Amino acid sequence: MKTRILAVLVIGILAIALIGCAAKTEPAADQGSTPPVTGDAAAGSRLAFGLHDLEDGTVQAVGTLEYRDLEGGFWAIVGGTEADGNAGTVVAVIANPEEFTSQLETLSGKTVTATGKRFEGASIRMAGPEITITSIQEMSDTGGAAE
Repeated sequence: MKTRILAVLVIGILAIALIGCAAKTEPAADQGSTPPVTGDAAAGSRLAFGLHDLEDGTVQAVGTLEYRDLEGGFWAIVGGTEADGNAGTVVAVIANPEEFTSQLETLSGKTVTATGKRFEGASIRMAGPEITITSIQEMSDTGGAAE
C-alpha cells in the first residue's frame, strides 16, 4: 500500500514538473538590450518605440525626437505611452547632435528612426543610453505599396 501511494506521488510530482517546464513564459523586458531585429522596413514591418540591437552590431532608436533643456540641454528620442504610464521615457540620447543640427531641428516632435552605435565614452548626462548616430529619418505611418 505504501509503495502504491509513493508511486502515485512520484508520478504526480513528475506530471506537475513537466507541465511547468512546458509552460511558455515571456522574458522580462530589459531597456538596455533587445533581441536582434530581422525585419525589413521596406517590407512594411515597423519596430516598436525603443532601442533595438541590430544584427550588424548597430542600434536603432525608434521614438519621438525631443530637445530636453536639462543638464545643459540634449536631443533625445523618447517613447512610451500614457496607457502604460511611461510616456516620455528616454529611449536614447543623441551623443553627436552637432553633426545633425539642421535635421534634428526639422524633425523635432516627429516620430523618427535613428541608426548608430552605442556611445562607449564617459558622459555627464544621466538621461538614458547614449548613441552616436549615423543617420536619422522621419518614420512614415503609411506602409509601402501593396504587392
